[in-house]
Amino acid sequence: MVVGVMKVDGHGQAKILTQEEIQLLFTEGLTCIRDHALFGIYLYNACRIRE
Repeated sequence: MVVGVMKVDGHGQAKILTQEEIQLLFTEGLTCIRDHALFGIYLYNACRIRE
């Protein structure tokens, strides 16, 4: 199971992404193959976007 975490409103609050939200990112949110690859690596390695 893949779970992502993202900041909410930039106030240090984290939100755990549901499987549906992650799927939505990959189908509608990320527009280029580069973004798909980077986000997939971040999820797989539990990295933060700024790492």
